[in-house]
Amino acid sequence: MIGFSIMMWFCSAIVIILSISLLKGNYSSMHGSVFERTEDKEGYAKAVGKPALLVGIGIGITGVLAIAIQESYSIIISLIFMVLVIFIAGLWFVKVQKRWGVRDENTKEVYMFSRRK
Repeated sequence: MIGFSIMMWFCSAIVIILSISLLKGNYSSMHGSVFERTEDKEGYAKAVGKPALLVGIGIGITGVLAIAIQESYSIIISLIFMVLVIFIAGLWFVKVQKRWGVRDENTKEVYMFSRRK
């Protein structure tokens, strides 16, 4: 259990540091079609940083749960919690992508991925 928890805390620290960097507006680590086509790169980085912070905190709590629950099923409970956090953060990422997505000039639809001709 302790190995799993230490690994989760280490991953959590990395994700939290990255998300804090994004929340400060540092977008040097970002790339992709939505990022390349947006004009407000700092605003997009801040919008992506919030769900990334949720993922980092969720991973850290997963490590705490694996230590706090002293039963044989503690990792299963921890992983169920992590899947729940990642699902919620995934929905939040989709919302951010739709807000900042690529807009088609003709139909005004928003695409999460670029449509190359």
